[in-house]
Amino acid sequence: MRIYKDLSVEVNGTNTHYFDLSDFQSDDETMALYYGYTFICNQAHAALLRAHQKNIYLNVVPPTEFCGPYDINLEDRFDEIYSICPFTVDWLNKIKGTDKHKKIWYPFHSKYIPEDFEKKYDVCYHGGIHSDKYSQMLQILRGFNYRYMSMSHDINPMTQAHLPLATDLDLPHEEKIKRISECKISVCYNNFPVRNSVDLHYIKDQPQWQDNIAFSHVDSLGILPQLKSRFIEGSISQTLNLVERDPWNVIEQWYEPDKHFIYFDDKNDLEVKIKTILADWSSYRKIIEDSYQHSLENYTCDHLIRHIEGNEL
Repeated sequence: MRIYKDLSVEVNGTNTHYFDLSDFQSDDETMALYYGYTFICNQAHAALLRAHQKNIYLNVVPPTEFCGPYDINLEDRFDEIYSICPFTVDWLNKIKGTDKHKKIWYPFHSKYIPEDFEKKYDVCYHGGIHSDKYSQMLQILRGFNYRYMSMSHDINPMTQAHLPLATDLDLPHEEKIKRISECKISVCYNNFPVRNSVDLHYIKDQPQWQDNIAFSHVDSLGILPQLKSRFIEGSISQTLNLVERDPWNVIEQWYEPDKHFIYFDDKNDLEVKIKTILADWSSYRKIIEDSYQHSLENYTCDHLIRHIEGNEL
């Protein structure tokens, strides 16, 4: 399978830059895999599609694209589309009468797995600040020996305002993963807020939008589900993932609660869970080890390529 990437519209330093899927490319010209949002938003590289019998797109942004003027037909030129939003997969297959949309996990390249997992810090969060609950989470983390990792470029105003609380800025990818591996706990949200009425307008402008389970709480809670890369980054770093429970719990498509991670319900429960885990750290080693092995044996980039090629279940 040939593999093409175009990350010209991706923010520098984001995780897609470290999939490095070309490491798994073969000389087979019949099938091609594409990743990078340019292939969708600009309809770029049409000549490449004509050169292969089967063209496949890897989409790791859903359902964020629906917060803008997105045409659901843009992906139709591909023979298969692998998406990290299982709800959007079901919705698009239903309303289009197809089965070309398929769910996939967020991959991690094995070459970036850290070699040392010595724990120096209690808890970490890495990523943007998107609503008040993130701000409240950071205030809780400050009561512990914490790490907050963030970029200082291409970030929203709320993240910018919280940079004084960051302990690590603009870490290279391998350094970020190493820092995560030095933490006992990683806080993870697998959802994001609908920012304003404009976002909501675009969501509701989609055909049969009510049939997408991902949109089921845009009015009541103002959030959408999204599988985040930070979960597998924590798992592969042998760090305990402390995951916010939400209406979708999309992580359960690939991992089991209390076997591979622990849920928390709100800011008060988050603080209680952190204290409980730290007070009895050794009791959580099996969850950490099981999660690590599960990720290693199922969800790395080489597994993703074999899965797309149809060589594994």
